[in-house]
Amino acid sequence: MKNVEKIIAVMIAVVILFGTSLVNAEIVFDNGEPTIYADGKDMRSWLQADDFILDQDVILTGGHFWTFEDTVAIWDGTIEYFIFADDSGTPGTLISVGDGQSVQKDVIDIIPGGAECEYSFEFETPVSLVADNLYWFGLHMASDYSGSSDVFRWGSNISGFGSTSFESEGGTLDNWTDSGIHRAFYLEGIPEPATILLLGAGGLALVRRVKQRP
Repeated sequence: MKNVEKIIAVMIAVVILFGTSLVNAEIVFDNGEPTIYADGKDMRSWLQADDFILDQDVILTGGHFWTFEDTVAIWDGTIEYFIFADDSGTPGTLISVGDGQSVQKDVIDIIPGGAECEYSFEFETPVSLVADNLYWFGLHMASDYSGSSDVFRWGSNISGFGSTSFESEGGTLDNWTDSGIHRAFYLEGIPEPATILLLGAGGLALVRRVKQRP
């Protein structure tokens, strides 16, 4: 049975790392679509973050957001995402950071001088978060913080959750300022019970196979 225990331990690790691909992700937090064209800092030279909360334990797997971009705006294809703990109403300890995978960009509307775009991506590494804790979801849209003079802004709305978003120039994380606006985004993930059921089914099947051996 010791071998069985070792195998089940390995299965737990596999489910945590790869099990999310075996269960369909769903929207686990929705901060709304953009409703206003608000001034904001450039997403390529600032790290921007907005708060969120979950109503159940979740493994986050991806994000979805909107931008307003100049026609001539240059983007190098990088989406850097961040998950922070809360620190008295501002982004606090960094929980996870990575580069967005399987990035999809769609132009959904033409506006004077530019376009409204919609992005979706998968997390490089799924992030396990617990219910009823306040977190912050951050984005930075470049491989560095050099920025540009053209417009590349995260879409905004007037009825988002909780506090308005915060911004860190250069992504130093020690100079957060309140933007005064909510950000438009939603997060996808897998509720923890789904992964537990997946693990349980696999574990039971393994135990039955061992018991059936001569």
